[in-house]
Amino acid sequence: MTAARKLVDHYPSYAEETVSTVKRVPAPKRRRIPATLRICLVAAACVVIGLLYLQQQVTSYYLSMELIHLQEQVKTMEQRNNHLMLFLESQRSLKQIEHIARTQLGMVDPEYTATLVVPHLADPVPDVESRWLADQSEAPSGGFLAALTSVLNKVLPLGGVEAGTLQR
Repeated sequence: MTAARKLVDHYPSYAEETVSTVKRVPAPKRRRIPATLRICLVAAACVVIGLLYLQQQVTSYYLSMELIHLQEQVKTMEQRNNHLMLFLESQRSLKQIEHIARTQLGMVDPEYTATLVVPHLADPVPDVESRWLADQSEAPSGGFLAALTSVLNKVLPLGGVEAGTLQR
């Protein structure tokens, strides 16, 4: 075996200076959240979500109870409306109107009355007014209404129709 030779570097070390044109920005260090803190955050998120779910369920329950209560009120109001409509229809009948008029308002049946129209034989108008009436053109027997009244009295003698005359 031969002795080991000492390796000698016969070449001088040559180091070239390099100029770096791009500066490297060191990457930001990531902070790691400890495992216990992560577990606590996840547990807190689960508790918050659970509480929100419970609150939603309770609100839904109360709203459904209110809906049932309102539906019962609607049913009661519809029954009352139907009852009032029947009562209104019964009050509108002629028998009921006549009953109320007789008992509460004192209505009585009309009595048979005959009216006799007597022509004026004497002139009851004073002289001053008679001159005024004489100046006007004379209408035949008191005008249209008087003529119509006499015709109706002849046709319907039971009730008697009467028309008045205007005197000044």
